Amino acid sequence: MEIFRAFFRITLLPWVRLLYRLRVLHADRVPTRGGALLVSNHVGYLDSFILYAACPRPVRFVIVSRYMKFGAIRWFLDLFGAIPITPGKSRDAIRITADSLKRGEVVCIFPEGQLTRTGVMSPLKKGFELIARQSGAPVVPVYMQGLWGSIFSGERGTYIRKWPHRLPWPVVVAFGEPSDAESADKSWAQQSLRRASVEAFDAMPQLQSSVAASVVRSLKRHRRATCFAEHGKSVRRLRRHQVLSTAIALAHRWKSGESPLGDESRIGLLLPGGIAPALFNLGLILSGRVPVNLPFPSEPAGTLDAAGIADAIRAANLKIVITSRAFAGALGNADFDDVTLLDLGGEMNGAGLLTLFSERIRAFLEPSWWTIRRLGLSRQLSPEPVWACVSEGKLKVYGDREILAESLRLTSGNWIESGETWFCEQGLSTFSEALWSLWLPALHQQGVAGRSWAVRAEPSLIETVCEIESAKRVVVSPKILDTLAESEDTWHPELRQSIRSVLVPVTVGDDLTLLDRRSDRVESVTGGRVCPYLVSDHGIVAISQPNPDPVPLPPDYQSQPGHRIGSPGKLLPGLSGEGWEVDEAGFVDFS
Repeated sequence: MEIFRAFFRITLLPWVRLLYRLRVLHADRVPTRGGALLVSNHVGYLDSFILYAACPRPVRFVIVSRYMKFGAIRWFLDLFGAIPITPGKSRDAIRITADSLKRGEVVCIFPEGQLTRTGVMSPLKKGFELIARQSGAPVVPVYMQGLWGSIFSGERGTYIRKWPHRLPWPVVVAFGEPSDAESADKSWAQQSLRRASVEAFDAMPQLQSSVAASVVRSLKRHRRATCFAEHGKSVRRLRRHQVLSTAIALAHRWKSGESPLGDESRIGLLLPGGIAPALFNLGLILSGRVPVNLPFPSEPAGTLDAAGIADAIRAANLKIVITSRAFAGALGNADFDDVTLLDLGGEMNGAGLLTLFSERIRAFLEPSWWTIRRLGLSRQLSPEPVWACVSEGKLKVYGDREILAESLRLTSGNWIESGETWFCEQGLSTFSEALWSLWLPALHQQGVAGRSWAVRAEPSLIETVCEIESAKRVVVSPKILDTLAESEDTWHPELRQSIRSVLVPVTVGDDLTLLDRRSDRVESVTGGRVCPYLVSDHGIVAISQPNPDPVPLPPDYQSQPGHRIGSPGKLLPGLSGEGWEVDEAGFVDFS
């Protein structure tokens, strides 16, 4: 038997490392001798192989007994000493596991008792407490970060039948501080796993590069996919390669000796959300400057507060602001302290058609590493600000790490999917808004569609945009949510079938009962479940999702709710939850 085990270790572990780019943190926290009980989160069918490869000692696993019904699988699991456990009839499995620990073996149990369908941890069962008490073995928390979205996770609604997004898939396994058997209870395990998740998340390779280099790499993947779409008198779409080439052309203009920006490192942008503001933000970053997004009303009916904008410009100490002539005229005679206003159209034309054409070709032919080198972009994280906004009269700056981490959190669960498009008209005046309208499309593989600024007063266009662009989610402000709730017309039945959620921001102190009362009406209009998400100055803290449970729920499945009345949603991955009330299911409560 030992020969077979050695053979499969030698032959299978290289395949695991081929599928997953594995990084292990604090493996020394696993005791070098004697029994040890590992408690881990559970994301996909290959979790056992990943932990086996990560742990410095051989591991036995406690496996749900239904997997032992299949002959070949049962033989393989028996070969590695798997311990079957039947939900509701776990006494024998607990005894066998405790005996194994007493003999000095390492055993791993998944205390959630099931694979996650939400992308985050489910409530933990108490079985591991009984095992620890009976065996007296130390308990070691271990968290696997990055598995959601891999081929054997529940992303896209299936655990197997899908193609991988990329190979190898980056995964970080972090071992937490061990606890003695008597102190290891559910509360300790939940907190320890969250702390381990923070360590694992911070070590993800996606967070080890600069924003500028990450934008180039991202936009060169799936070059022909639509990144931004804007519907007005006509429809304007930009594919990913067009976004990159236009941003680089703007960067060339602003890096040249004749640049109208001079030596200024911070450049103000007085623009609404949309395609052009996104391009100008990216172009400024690629030119080595920091875009500072100034407050702007969310719809044409709003008015520009000239005095407030002047205060924001002074708060950011700006000398140059890029805006549109139409908006500049609306500012009146406000005192801007010798601030130079540059016209958006003039800057776009100044990029030059020849440069733009050349960059379009290079976007297809040039490898990412050469583009990064040609533009003189640093690959390393910088402590300096990369992006900024003025909110509530204060300048708020964000660096590489914050932007990359907050956008990665939003792709680490079942609230959005890679490659999907959503309707969004969030501006760039706050970081949480920019995550949806700029950073997720630029850094990941999503697309954003919306109405152009001039026609945002027409609510019927929301349905049209969602239908034409095949949007699966709608990200709206509370005001637009009210408009949807007051609509007398329901959307087309086929569109209502495809809309999965209507995402709306909430902050601490908001009355969620009002949101819950509007949910049913909005869902009857759009077909999508109203899902709040909790925002702060640092980004998004928690998010809701439609319940991912299969219908009907099989007898051996346990429900995994994606939303809860009175909560803005589940804590995002990589956050410890300190400073928030978080229940055992991961829901944040600020009532």
